[in-house]
Amino acid sequence: MKTVIFMKKAVICLFLSVLTAGSLFAQKASDYVSSEIYESLKEKGVIRTYTYQPGNPKLKLVPSTNLNRDVESFWKESEDAPAFTVENLYLLSKKDLGSPDKTNIEYASKVIRSVSKMEGLKYYTSNKKYTTLYKNAYVIKGPNDRTRMPDPVEGNADGMVIYALQDDHTFGKANFEVKYQQTEDEVGTNFINVTPMYMGFIQAVEAKNLRINLVITDCGDEFLVYMAIRSRFPAIQLFESMMYDSFNSRLEAIYNWFIGQF
Repeated sequence: MKTVIFMKKAVICLFLSVLTAGSLFAQKASDYVSSEIYESLKEKGVIRTYTYQPGNPKLKLVPSTNLNRDVESFWKESEDAPAFTVENLYLLSKKDLGSPDKTNIEYASKVIRSVSKMEGLKYYTSNKKYTTLYKNAYVIKGPNDRTRMPDPVEGNADGMVIYALQDDHTFGKANFEVKYQQTEDEVGTNFINVTPMYMGFIQAVEAKNLRINLVITDCGDEFLVYMAIRSRFPAIQLFESMMYDSFNSRLEAIYNWFIGQF
C-alpha cells in the first residue's frame, strides 16, 4: 500500500514539474516585440499605425513570431503595391477574458472560424454612432457560389481554406478567400477579396486588392493579437478618409468581437 501511495505522489510531482517547466520556458510577449513597443503595449494595451502613400510601405508592428513572419509576404513585392495600410497590435491579459478553459489557442481557433457569429457586428463610426458592420456574414460553398455552409469549427485549423460572404455596411456584398494556420501557440487567418467591392455604383476595390491578417499568439498569461489591413484603390482624395474610417473601425470591431466570444 505504501508503495502505491509513493508511486502516486511521484507521478503527481512529475506532472507538476512538467507544468512548471513549461511555464518557465513559455515565450512572453516581450520576446516578440521591441522593448519600446512592449512598454507602450503594457501602458495602453494597443498600438496603431496608418499609412497612405504610394509604394509598398513597410509594416511596423509585426511581432517576430512564426506565423507573423508570413504577414509581409501576403502582399508580394511583385504585385501592384497597396496604397493604404493600417496595423493594430494588442496585448490582452487572459485574466480579462473570464473562463481559464477558453483562454488557449484551440478555443481562439474556433472563435476565428465562427464566421456566422460576425453577423450583426457593430462598429463605431466617425459620426460617433454605432452602426452594423456586417448585415450578413457566413461561410459559402466556393469563390463564386454563395450557398450558405456551416462554420468549420471542428478540429485543427492549420491549412484550412474556406470562402466567406460579408455583406458590409460600406461595400455591400463581397466574397473572400480565407486561409488558416495553426500551431501549438499561435493561430492566424488571412482574408483576401475574390470579388470586387463597391461604394454604391463605384468600384472602390478590385478583386484581390483588400487583404486582412489576424494572428493570435499565446504568451502565457497574455495574448498578443496582431491585425493588419492593406488595400489598393483609386487615388481619389474622398476615398482616403472614407477608407480610413471604414478599415480602422473594421479592425477595432473585429478585435472587440473576438474578445467578446470569451
